[in-house]
Amino acid sequence: MFNLETGSIIGVIILMASLWAIAKILYSEEGRTVKILWVATVVLLPLLGFVFWYFVGPREQISHHL
Repeated sequence: MFNLETGSIIGVIILMASLWAIAKILYSEEGRTVKILWVATVVLLPLLGFVFWYFVGPREQISHHL
């Protein structure tokens, strides 16, 4: 049921999600300290950090120009 290939695929998905989260954190409007704390959370706790960031983390500001 769970073999090396499945684990590798899951690992790659978690890595990609973590890298995406880190990029979004770095482009957010939050201060440097907040960014460092969020990046550390995602790096040290890859799956939990990503899920936590997804629901409560900083977001980049989207400006709507008319």
